Amino acid sequence: MIMYLRNNGYKRGNQSNIPNVFAFTMIRKFLNDKSYEKMRKEYFIKSLTPNQVSRSMSDIKWLFREYRGLDIITIENKTGDITKFIL
Repeated sequence: MIMYLRNNGYKRGNQSNIPNVFAFTMIRKFLNDKSYEKMRKEYFIKSLTPNQVSRSMSDIKWLFREYRGLDIITIENKTGDITKFIL
């Protein structure tokens, strides 16, 4: 999996290959951690139950197996920093 990071004000970002375990951990943390609650609301993601988070992660893992190069999730914070996960 590839993680792409770009800070606001810069045209180019950093792209790194990361182990799937780290990527899936960050995505899972985004889906259920209270520190990301406001950001999830901005993306119209309601509070998820543990069962819904597990189902979402299963779907993301299925996408990983079926579609290489797919942009799974893009997170942009208020300052404009972008984090993308690409299969």
